[in-house]
Amino acid sequence: MERSLSIIIVNYKSWGKLKLCLESISKQNGIKISTIVVDNNSDDNNLLSFKNNYKWVEWVENSKNFGFAKACNIGAKHSKSFWNLFLNPDTILIKNSLLSLINYCSNNSQHKIIGIKQVDKKFLSTNSFGIFLNFWSLSGLIRPIIRLLKKKSYKKINSKSVSHPDWISGSFILIRRLDFDLLNGWSENYWMYYEDMDLCKRAMNNNLKVTLLNDWSCIHFHGESSRKNKKIKIITKSEVIVSSHVYIEQHTNARFALITHISLIMVQFTNLLISIPFSSAKRAIFLNSISYWLKGILKSDWNSKRAESNY
Repeated sequence: MERSLSIIIVNYKSWGKLKLCLESISKQNGIKISTIVVDNNSDDNNLLSFKNNYKWVEWVENSKNFGFAKACNIGAKHSKSFWNLFLNPDTILIKNSLLSLINYCSNNSQHKIIGIKQVDKKFLSTNSFGIFLNFWSLSGLIRPIIRLLKKKSYKKINSKSVSHPDWISGSFILIRRLDFDLLNGWSENYWMYYEDMDLCKRAMNNNLKVTLLNDWSCIHFHGESSRKNKKIKIITKSEVIVSSHVYIEQHTNARFALITHISLIMVQFTNLLISIPFSSAKRAIFLNSISYWLKGILKSDWNSKRAESNY
C-alpha cells in the first residue's frame, strides 16, 4: 500500500507537453500508479482524442477554469493511493525514477512535503524553491542577501543531496495522502500562484518538513499554460500580484499586514512602471494591479476575485 501513488495533473490547453508528460509516466515501472488529469475547461476540442489515446488515465472535466489549487483538490478527491504526486503537465519524468523515489521516502518518513531537482531543456536547475515572502523579502534585490543569511542560497540548496528550502514549487510535490488531508489540501484562496508557498508555510506550522531531494530530477518547461497568448499572459501575470497579497494577508501578523501590503505595492509598482513603456501586456497588468491595490487599501479586501468566483 505504501508503494501506491496517484499522480494528479491539472491541464489547461497544454496538450503538446501533456502528451510528453503522460508518456514519461507510462515508462515508470515497479510501482502502482493511478494517473488523474483534471482539465480546467480547455474547451479546444482536444480532450476527446486524449481520452481515446490514454484510456489508462482518469479524466476529470471541470465546467470552468477553476485555477490550480481548486483543480488540484478536485483531482485529489479521486485519489485512493498512499501517496499523491501533484505534477505539472509541462513536466517530463526520468524513466523509472519514481520507484526509487517512493522507496526512499517510504524509508525516510521525516520528509513530508517533497520535491526533486527541476531542470530546463538544457538540464540546468530552474531553482524551483525559495524563501517565504514577508516584509524583509519583498524586494528581489534583498532576497539574495536573505537567502545567504539563512544559509538557503540557490547554490547551497542545489549542492546538497537533501535540502530544506522554505518552500518548493507546486509543479512537483509529493505528499502522503494523510498529510495532505491533515493540511486540508491546497488553499482555494489562490486562483494561481503562491499556493505552493502557502502549502509549505502551513506544513511548517504543523511541523511537517519541506524537503528537496536533488538526487532525483525531472525536466520542467516552465510557463506552458500561463503564456499561451497575450490575453492569458495578462490574466496570469496579474494574478501573480494578487496572489502575493493574498499570501501576505494569510500569513502576516494583523498589526503589520497593511504596512507589508503597502511596501509590496511600492516594489511591484516600481517594477511595472519601468517596463510599461515597452510592453502593452505590462500596461494592462499595471492597470489591473492599480484597481486591485486600491480595493485592498480602501476596502481591506485583498481576496482574489477569480478564486472567489469558484464558489
